[in-house]
Amino acid sequence: MRPVLSVLTNPLPVGKNFLPETIHRVARSFKYRLKTRSFDSHPRYRGHFAVTRSLVEGLQKINANFNYNPNSLSELGDIALVLAGVRTLRQAIHLKQKGKIRKLFAGPNIVSFSTDFNSIIASPEIDNVITPCEWVIEHYVQDNTSLRKRILSWPAGVDMHYWAPSSTNNRDRILFFEKQNTGVVGPIKPYAEYLQNLGWSVDTLRYGSFQHQDYRDLLQRSCLMVGFANSESQGIAWAEAWAADVPTLLWRNDYDVINGRLLKTSTAPYLCKENGLFFSDLEDFKKKVSYWQSNREEFTPRAWTLNNMSDEVCARKIYSRVMSC
Repeated sequence: MRPVLSVLTNPLPVGKNFLPETIHRVARSFKYRLKTRSFDSHPRYRGHFAVTRSLVEGLQKINANFNYNPNSLSELGDIALVLAGVRTLRQAIHLKQKGKIRKLFAGPNIVSFSTDFNSIIASPEIDNVITPCEWVIEHYVQDNTSLRKRILSWPAGVDMHYWAPSSTNNRDRILFFEKQNTGVVGPIKPYAEYLQNLGWSVDTLRYGSFQHQDYRDLLQRSCLMVGFANSESQGIAWAEAWAADVPTLLWRNDYDVINGRLLKTSTAPYLCKENGLFFSDLEDFKKKVSYWQSNREEFTPRAWTLNNMSDEVCARKIYSRVMSC
């Protein structure tokens, strides 16, 4: 039966895409059968793995009427949501023009700027553009004012079961997570040394040098995470910490150079009083650590994530939006 919604990260194997996409899908199906599922990798999910996984599995959990990367036009939903892929979006726009799609949503992992690929994301056939957060909306609209009334922010969720806290581990350590070499904040060593001088044991992770299992294991032994990043359009790693009931102290940086452009950004668009605090420099960091130590009961990151950023909650948000069109 044809679903209401189709989630797309690859073109349908029709027309000029028939042969190359069919070959790719057959190859992926073999990998899908042979490869053991790991949390951070699987041939089924294309585009940004964490975003695609969250939406597809979230929609499954809420029993939504949808399919993912259908194999034919007869399986294509009345509403299409293109999560990733410029080629996929071009095909969806063409299908919208031919009347094969009634409503078309696009984003959040297709372009960096709304002017990319001749402003394809601003095509009039797209009913709503999806971005990860509000600061991305500001820059999209600044470059393409036609998007002003048809753009929305939507964060991907996290798997609350996988990122659950451990009931057996002692949570007596502090984890440092360096997502980028910021250059602005300087070495993280003084921050770690300050906590060590207070008596805390400190672990350090650098982006790209570990597996998700390593990250989860460290979170399950931590009572606080300190994070550094130049900018984040969502901050999925932060949400994974919150799901593990680990509050975060995150370095605040309001501007970042992206593709040669100086932009007003954020290092944590979804940080709030329930899941953590910002700090601006070492002196401010000391104040925030002191506040956290004195008011640890005020931080309820897992409860906040259950209510605001689980797979199910985030899938329901976007599903309600597309169904209301």
